[in-house]
Amino acid sequence: MGMSLNDFCRCTPSEFQAAWQAWHEWHENEQRGEWERLRMACLCMLQPYSKNTLSPRDVMQFPWEEEAKKPQEEISNEELKRRYREAKRAAGLK
Repeated sequence: MGMSLNDFCRCTPSEFQAAWQAWHEWHENEQRGEWERLRMACLCMLQPYSKNTLSPRDVMQFPWEEEAKKPQEEISNEELKRRYREAKRAAGLK
């Protein structure tokens, strides 16, 4: 992560979590960019041999694209509260 030992020792757990999350997102975006470039290179190599016009998704589909297509589950306030109470009870909280 590029964090010094002194910075690490001074972090609270929530500060470390935020720093790790930011580092993880940056690292993941770097990898996604590399995959996107590879897909475009493959598209450019395959297009001359295809009778139809290809789109990047015809060449490769990535898991993060599938996640974006899935609709978010709608949860009612009552269901959210019930789940919260269940989680509290499971953790031994009142």
